[in-house]
Amino acid sequence: DLKLQFLYFIGPMRVALGFALLATCVAQVHTTLDEKIDALKHAYEVGALSKRAYRAAVSQLSGERRHLPDSLHAQGKIPEYVNPQLLHRADAVREQYAKVQHIPRESRAKICALLKDGGNSVAVLVADSVEMRTGSDTEILFRQESNFIYASGFDHPGAKLVIGLDPTSTVIPSGKGWLFVPKGDPVWVGRTETLDDYKARYDVDDVFWIEDFNHIMDQVIYPEAVYTFSGADIWGEHPPPCAETARHDSTTLRSVIAQARVTKTAKEMEVMRVASLIAVEEHKTIMTHIECGMWESDAESLFRYVGHNYGARFQSYIPIVGSGPNSAALHYNDNDHIIAIDTWVLVDAAAELGSTRNGGGYTSDITRTWPCSGVYTPAQKAIYDVVYAAQNQCIEHAVVGGSLSQATQYSNRALVQGLLDIGILQGGTVDEMLALNMQRLFMPHGLGHGLGLDVHDVGSLSPFQAGNVITCEPGIYFYPSKLDPAYEDPTMGKYLNRQLIESQYINIGGARIEDVIHITNNGPENLSKDLPRSSDEIQAFMYNARTAARAAARK
Repeated sequence: DLKLQFLYFIGPMRVALGFALLATCVAQVHTTLDEKIDALKHAYEVGALSKRAYRAAVSQLSGERRHLPDSLHAQGKIPEYVNPQLLHRADAVREQYAKVQHIPRESRAKICALLKDGGNSVAVLVADSVEMRTGSDTEILFRQESNFIYASGFDHPGAKLVIGLDPTSTVIPSGKGWLFVPKGDPVWVGRTETLDDYKARYDVDDVFWIEDFNHIMDQVIYPEAVYTFSGADIWGEHPPPCAETARHDSTTLRSVIAQARVTKTAKEMEVMRVASLIAVEEHKTIMTHIECGMWESDAESLFRYVGHNYGARFQSYIPIVGSGPNSAALHYNDNDHIIAIDTWVLVDAAAELGSTRNGGGYTSDITRTWPCSGVYTPAQKAIYDVVYAAQNQCIEHAVVGGSLSQATQYSNRALVQGLLDIGILQGGTVDEMLALNMQRLFMPHGLGHGLGLDVHDVGSLSPFQAGNVITCEPGIYFYPSKLDPAYEDPTMGKYLNRQLIESQYINIGGARIEDVIHITNNGPENLSKDLPRSSDEIQAFMYNARTAARAAARK
């Protein structure tokens, strides 16, 4: 095999021969672009090519001389030309973020407006504990339980929060919050904080050490009723007398807090806007610097770097970075493939912003699907534009009194109409195809979900209320496992243009567009509006941003 003989021969000499000779020789051995890329990929996988050599050869085969930096992972460094720009923008974002802290006092007031009880009754929330890897003493990065963040803002493990529920109480009136915290060991955690430090830092009314919890509950509060979550152990091994006399309710509190969380306060929305602002910068950065021939993992690492640099240590979920056929996998997390020429990259990822720099908190959820070359192929653009039209319908119907169900009906109609217009569906009307749920062959997921302290947030979204935050995220994907049976189905098969699908679209993967939408009395507010959304906007942004980045790199 001439290809293998050549590639193994140049393995030890890859630097001396140069990337141009490599691309030229591979081009002579193979006729199609796919074959050439496959040969280079195989050479990389067997160790005959370095990652940098692979990228440079792929770049030359594409006919473009791109600036391809060394792997973003190399020696733990990000390319130098990225840093100044990111750090400069991060300073501005941090200044804005410092002004928009969430106020848990408002959250407790919403809870208490929905849940009242007499006799010094209280709600008790228990913070999460540190988890370890299975069979190991290595800690998993701690992220506080969302309801505890909501009512206290406290972002460390091992704490408890007592919320007063009795408006007439002279001990702990309705809405007051008493925080019980563990003492830190300075040998292991560094500087430890005093009770006064905690009280100044978090929006609570008083702070005590956790070991005093039972004593204070029994001797100071002595509640008639205690509301907790099912399964929560609030008393420990030695319950005080009040644990026996108090009425316990472990079913009401969770639904009450969910009802409170489903509509956001003005302060919460300020934090969510900044979370989305950071996510937009994450997306813009990788659209600028990640190109064909690089790795999906390069995009993930740069994405995380930007978020952490802006003050968001957490991502809302594991970033999804799928190129080519991987873009059709809804929860693709491997992020370990090379981004081939003329493929697109679906990036579903976003920052999470808490009440402190290191804490988890309010989420964002944004998806874009963009061409690694900066220009969509005709097939990619056709699909993307249909998804864009469907998303416009979702956003337009994200209004007070509406619902996700209603928005889905309008979005589905746009999807089917678009697939008819480009010829993937044929021989029938939109209504006929909607009656058969033909859109489910191409979009097997829901149109959106609530967003807040969890990326799939709690609470009912029907009907929409002012203060709800949702996502609008239609998509089109090509799955042989769904289409092959449908071709043979007598009711569906006649509407599918099999020849067109298999010749132009089956290997394309999928496209999704997702934005964060705040429902207001004045219509929908798109929190991620600063990220290019239409195909033309994305292509224009990528051209201008990449041109500016390369110019900066040459200085």
